[in-house]
Amino acid sequence: MPVCRRLLPCTLIALFAALTPGTAQSQRPIELDWKQIEEETIRHFQTLLRFETTDPPGNERPMAEYLKGVLEAEGIPVQIFALDPKRTNLVARIKGNGTKRPLLLMVTSTSCRST
Repeated sequence: MPVCRRLLPCTLIALFAALTPGTAQSQRPIELDWKQIEEETIRHFQTLLRFETTDPPGNERPMAEYLKGVLEAEGIPVQIFALDPKRTNLVARIKGNGTKRPLLLMVTSTSCRST
């Protein structure tokens, strides 16, 4: 299996987990448990590294399904789109309350190439 770098998806999961204590609508300040966040981030990172997404042929669907489950567990709505059933795109959205400008985060690829 090739060595792949997938730090960005893990970072996004940690960011979403840190920003959404149960619901994305919470308004009260929260105390972050950075030790727990670190452990969760490492666990997700290790899981993502184990997915075989070498391109070609890609086959990112299992990784997208995993990320979907993680984000939905945090109360974040997720959709998966695909022209090819094995080559998926995952879209997650945290709605704001309209008081601040929208923020767009994008991960462009979850596949990797052989080196």
